[in-house]
Amino acid sequence: MWRIAALSGLLIGAITVPQVQANDWYLEPRLSVAASSRLHGSETLTSQVNAAGLKFEYFGETLTFNFDGEMQYDAVFDWTNQYSRKARDEYATRLWLDEAFLSWSWADWFIYLGFQKVVWGEADDLRVTDVVNPLDLKDFVLFDIDDYRIAQPMLRTESTLGDWDVELLWLFDFEPNQFVASGSEFAMPALDGVPLDEPHGSEFGFRLSTILFDADTSFYAFAGYQDDPVFIAERQQVVGKYHDQRMLGNSLSFSLGDFVMRTELAWFYQQSYGTASFAREKHNTTQGLLGIDYLYRDWLITGQISDRYISGWSDELAVPESDAIYTLSAEGSLMASKLTARVAASYADANGGGGLYQVKLAYIPTSAWKLQLNVDLLNGNENNFFGQYKNNDRIWVSTTYYL
Repeated sequence: MWRIAALSGLLIGAITVPQVQANDWYLEPRLSVAASSRLHGSETLTSQVNAAGLKFEYFGETLTFNFDGEMQYDAVFDWTNQYSRKARDEYATRLWLDEAFLSWSWADWFIYLGFQKVVWGEADDLRVTDVVNPLDLKDFVLFDIDDYRIAQPMLRTESTLGDWDVELLWLFDFEPNQFVASGSEFAMPALDGVPLDEPHGSEFGFRLSTILFDADTSFYAFAGYQDDPVFIAERQQVVGKYHDQRMLGNSLSFSLGDFVMRTELAWFYQQSYGTASFAREKHNTTQGLLGIDYLYRDWLITGQISDRYISGWSDELAVPESDAIYTLSAEGSLMASKLTARVAASYADANGGGGLYQVKLAYIPTSAWKLQLNVDLLNGNENNFFGQYKNNDRIWVSTTYYL
């Protein structure tokens, strides 16, 4: 409820700014229809989302306002009974907010207040130092990560001190990753009926960026909460608890001949983990990523490897010792850039191994229309991150009209 109140306050503030001239604002309403279907099995229709969206920007002399969001109605619940009542209540109608914030300058600082998405690091659809915003896992990880990153209410400030860019963050209230409602397409049965004890508290972040030895370099610090719960036994039942998170990180990006190298490293102080006996242990944890990009004509070819090291790991922990993920992708444009294509493969090595293989096409015949098609294939061991959904291969299509 407080999120709705905060958003309403921002909208009222934007509406009551001084008289708006035509060259002071930008308005882009849109309508979209999207549907997805399993590639095998019965009752293949999995979603049919109708949405009305709006992108709005106001540019004042001292104040600007940005808004991007849409109302969604998923008609799949009218066509099929394969999903639970809880899934219907959660997803049949919902507001999806990409951003809604005010911004202004004061002295040498730029200030942003409202619902925002902050991306840290150099990874492509993986997260190492990117710990600020939680994720909405309704569609698992099948879309681009920014499409399911949840905008958070925060105060963000940026400035330049010499050759350094400085960013300070204050997130007003913690929100964890949003797991899928039970009885829906990508539900996790192990979480059914398990209460989640979400804390209320602020989170804080700090970033320093510059160019060192011809490399784009950033340093990060974050103090908040872990986005995923740790399951412990409490009062004769299993409860999901969210514990403190303290992170220091670094990312680099630099050219090496015809290649661009990207690295990320994050150190988590006394990260909490669950055990097989539903107790909690704390271990210092290091997570890293190495990426390489190569531009061949109009195609960007990218490879990445990410893994973590848990100090003092033992087989009593409920997580594997290694959690290596490998990705390979190629993205380019065709037909005078009217058609963009992305082909990607991801492989998670832990728990028997599993993969995600995707083709994503976007066609923009005119400035008013955008057509999209995604094909998502999953396989692997049923205990693997990807393999648990090996029966959920799907095709997704979308049409968007910009008014």
